[in-house]
Formats: sequence, C-alpha cells, structure tokens
Amino acid sequence: MPALPDTGLMLDLSRLPAPAVLAPLDFEAILGERLTDFQTRYPQFDTLLESDPAVKLQQVDAWRELLTRAAINDAARGVMLAFATGSDLDHLAAFYGVSRRVIEPATETTPEVLESDAELRARIQIAPETLPHAGVTGGFYRARALAAVPALKDVAAIKRGNGRVDLVLLSREGDGTVSPEQLATVSALFADGETVQLTDILSVSAAAITPFAAEIHLTVKRGPDPQAVRSAAEAAVRAYCADRHRIGAPVYVQMLAAVASVGGVEHASVVWPIGDIDPGTAGAAWLSSVTLTTGLTA
Repeated sequence: MPALPDTGLMLDLSRLPAPAVLAPLDFEAILGERLTDFQTRYPQFDTLLESDPAVKLQQVDAWRELLTRAAINDAARGVMLAFATGSDLDHLAAFYGVSRRVIEPATETTPEVLESDAELRARIQIAPETLPHAGVTGGFYRARALAAVPALKDVAAIKRGNGRVDLVLLSREGDGTVSPEQLATVSALFADGETVQLTDILSVSAAAITPFAAEIHLTVKRGPDPQAVRSAAEAAVRAYCADRHRIGAPVYVQMLAAVASVGGVEHASVVWPIGDIDPGTAGAAWLSSVTLTTGLTA
C-alpha cells in the first residue's frame, strides 16, 4: 500500500451547503408579503401607488426587516466554523485552546502579521485530535508543529508502514524550503517520548520542493486591453499555484488553462508544463516563474 499523507483537511468546509438557519435576503419578496398583508387588513386600499404614504412606510419597514434578517444571518454565521471570520473565528478557536499565530511580530514601523482565517480554520478542524482522549494521531503531530512554528505553511504526517511516520514540513517563506532552525524546533517538540505514539517511529524532514515554470498563450478577444487581460490572468495563475503550494498537492495543467481564462480571454493554451506537476507525497510544487503571451482572435 502506498504511503498516504495525513493533511487533516478531510472535509472541505467551502463545499457545505448554506444552512437552513440563514434566511433568504430578498427585498422585493419581503415588500410583496407586507403589501399583501396590508391589503388584506385594509381592503379599501385597492390601488397602492408608489407615491402613497402607506406604500412608502411599507418600503421603509421592508428594508428594515431585510437588515434585521441580515444581522441574524451574520450572527448565525459567527458561530459556524465554515463561515466565521475575524474575531468570531478567534472565539471558536479559543474553545479548543487554539490562538491565531503571529507570522511576523510588529515593529516600530509595521503592524504584526497574523495568520489568515483560512489557515486558522484549518487548524481548528484538527484541534480535537490534540485532546487527551484522541490519542496521538497524525492530526496531533500536525497541530503541534503548526502551533509551535508559525513560519510553517503546511505539515503532513505520512505513515510509511511498520510504525514509521514521516513528519514533513513546508515553510511559508520563499519556495517553501524549511530552515535548519525550523527543523530543529519541530524535532525538539517530539523528543519527549510522551509526545509520540508508543508504536510510532517518528522522523522530521523538509518537503522536497519541485520548482516549475509556466508558459501560457492567451487568445484575446478584440476590444479589451491585452495588457490588462494578461495581468489579470497572471494574478489568477499565481493565486492558483499559491493555493496548490502544499505538501502532496499536484498542479494540474487543465486548471492552469482554466484559471488563466479570465474575462476577455477566448482561449488559454498551456505551452509549459506539458504535463501535470506531481511533487509526490512528501513534496510541494513551486511556481518559479510565469510567462504569458497574447494574440488577438481572427
């Protein structure tokens, strides 16, 4: 059986459907319901004009009802891991003893840089695995390493068989190469036998970086500024590759063409790479450079 990485992100929260507690926000529907009710109560008002004071009052109240529903929706989202952001997410994290990591401390001229909501949300998902009743799992190894070293972008626990577990680290700096100091810090976390499963033989290593360059040709419709289209496409490609800069995450050629097909692009053709970039279970793909060329449709 091939080695499989434990990334701790088995459930993609973004794919969950909107919960029923969230009320639909439709001003026209609310106003229509209110006017219907008003006419039922006062049938003598059979012709309601926009200029009628009664209609104006219903419009104002309908708008206020819409704002109230929106506030209730926001409050409901604030207690859901899939939707909570900012300080609401911080309070959900506190329930599991997790706090937002400081990526870069504040200086005299710059504010501190904190980890993103997406990163914190992912760590909250694996936080239950650090509880005493959960035992020592792959999620425990990942959560402990990520909490101790904010400079880490990703950690994977790979079971090799016969009790061997490789803890693979990826840095958020540069191409993801982990520094000797980061390796030493994580290794020290698990030097104590009580922090490692009794049957596990744990080793800590850096992810193998697979750099690649991307070259994409864009066929652009006549009209839009090719430079603006090229800039938008490059931003989209870089965003996709940054998201795939994780341990064991392939970069797909088909997706490179798809994300480069921004507004104004008739067709996107990937010249390079000619195939998907598979970094392996213990590696990470890194976009070293991107070149986009453009041509106009006939």
